[in-house]
Amino acid sequence: MDLVGLLLVALLLQTAIVALQVGDATTGFVDARRVRDTDDPEIITRNSVRELTWTIAVTAISAVLVTFGVDAAARSLFEFDRPWVAFLSLVVTALVAFAIGTVAVLAVVRRDRPTYARIRRDLRDRSILQLDQDELAAFDARLAEADRLRVRRSAAGSTLRLVALLVVLGIAVPSAIGAFAEGLPGFAVGTIIAGALSVAAFIVAVRASVVRDAAVDAVREAQRAEVVALLERARIPQRRNTPGLRDRVTRALAILREQQK
Repeated sequence: MDLVGLLLVALLLQTAIVALQVGDATTGFVDARRVRDTDDPEIITRNSVRELTWTIAVTAISAVLVTFGVDAAARSLFEFDRPWVAFLSLVVTALVAFAIGTVAVLAVVRRDRPTYARIRRDLRDRSILQLDQDELAAFDARLAEADRLRVRRSAAGSTLRLVALLVVLGIAVPSAIGAFAEGLPGFAVGTIIAGALSVAAFIVAVRASVVRDAAVDAVREAQRAEVVALLERARIPQRRNTPGLRDRVTRALAILREQQK
């Protein structure tokens, strides 16, 4: 492949990564504005515009990989007469596509972690009942688990953003140097613009992530305070009914009505 072809592939790769970065930054601010306190525990943990956007992106990337794998297998079979190479290419392509699809599905349909909203909802549902010591201990354990998972925040998003930025810049620098050296200023300007957009998208995405995390933390703190209050209220012993008191009151009321007649 000549230099122009390599520069074109590099520019296309940069454009694809920058598009994902811009989508990540945009959906980050959208998710930050959608954070609300609700009894539905799915709102914060699952219903995310960013998750839907990345699912579509992963699906598109998988389709492109499958297309290239099938094309390579067809060339190996019909042009170079290498059936085993074609077979291995198809197997590797299928395994990669299956792995990507499996990870995407697990990320979307995974079981939710313990949340304050779910604990609060369960406590409200049982507010009219007297909780015994085992049930209170179970709620305390769920609250402790939710606290532990809240502190252990995932750093996968920040890592992916940094990797994307480094990849774009790592492609932009040698591409721009090679393009200027070969007298191709158009490619050089394109790679420089892609690098600048990548830096801007990275900054915006980090800022959006900080804003969303602050909003989520505020909602979770309010939910946790209500959970603690509900647990403290559940620990207060309720006044027990005296055996037979309801029957005696009913009988007394019946006698009173008979006397009034």
